[in-house]
Amino acid sequence: MKEILILILLTPIIGLSQKCGYDQLIQTKKTNTSFINNYHHIYNQALNRNSNSTETYYIPVVFHVVYNTEAQNIPDSVLHSQIDILNEDYRRLNENASETREEFIEFAGDANIEFFLANIDPNGNPTNGIIHQYTEREEFLMFEDFFSNEITLDEVKFSQTGGSNAWDTDKYLNVWICNIGTLDILGLELGQVFGYAYPPVNIDQALTELASTQTVPEWPTDMLTDNQNVQGVVLHYTTVGRNNPSANNDGMSENNQGKTAVHEIGHYLGLRHTWGDSTPFFGPDGCTLDDGISDTPNAQDQAGYVCDFNKNTCSGDTFGSTGEDLPDMVENYMDYSPDVCLNMFTNGQINVMRNVLEIARTDLINDDNLIMRIRGVN
Repeated sequence: MKEILILILLTPIIGLSQKCGYDQLIQTKKTNTSFINNYHHIYNQALNRNSNSTETYYIPVVFHVVYNTEAQNIPDSVLHSQIDILNEDYRRLNENASETREEFIEFAGDANIEFFLANIDPNGNPTNGIIHQYTEREEFLMFEDFFSNEITLDEVKFSQTGGSNAWDTDKYLNVWICNIGTLDILGLELGQVFGYAYPPVNIDQALTELASTQTVPEWPTDMLTDNQNVQGVVLHYTTVGRNNPSANNDGMSENNQGKTAVHEIGHYLGLRHTWGDSTPFFGPDGCTLDDGISDTPNAQDQAGYVCDFNKNTCSGDTFGSTGEDLPDMVENYMDYSPDVCLNMFTNGQINVMRNVLEIARTDLINDDNLIMRIRGVN
């Protein structure tokens, strides 16, 4: 565990003080030497399979607002705006889509995935898809005991530990919103986690069934979980929506446009960070550690919440029609950039997300007929 301690202690120095909890999931498992190879192999299988359909996939969402103070109990209007943001970004209807740089236009695509607030609960009763649950807990911590690999932030997902119980995670995208406590050890504050999500746990089995002629190694399950009750996304309450009255409570304005949910749902649908989760100074070299997606340029590290269009940390990324070395794709939703900078998924990322829905999260998909009924269209 000494390596893990050093990595986390240095995060404020190397610009990781605000982060996605996916970093911790990975950093706490660096001792698993097969981790990166397994990840790459699985993604290669997904990339070699084309999505079966061009139809729109509709995903029902239930928000669990777990609050201790009124500031944490964000209003329903904020949650509605978050759904709007998801639908804009996953359909490439976002206003800043026109700001995608020319060299990346050919890679940018419409995921053809839409989200809607669930209108029927697991018991078949009408619902607005929003739960407001008071908790006596002032915060939920990523790690209660830093020296343990247990993700205690999962406690927000159970009523017995002060949270809100999941709805059937096979059929609903559960999104928990709460006050995520800052990371610290021995009194040293290490930064704020804005959100986290588990990748699908059964993708390896599904891919094996679909590609029986190839050997697909097991997903590194010691990093993940086979507990279906914790599948979903957790968000810090300040990051939700673009009309959030509590947005500035974290002292950061760069995350006020609702893109944290876009990023975390990307993880939930199988995507990794664009820089391949490398750790500067400790290796492996980020320019050799890929995210497994062929149309995202390699990057030495994350953007650090700076929208620097001159950033080009790796040479030799010459794919695409220009044949020129490509800069870091800081406008990609899976980087750590200011919300106003983020504007695209690549076609390769889209193929992976749609594959995950088709082979590992199949029961989430709803069809056009259901959506027409929800919208009151006969």
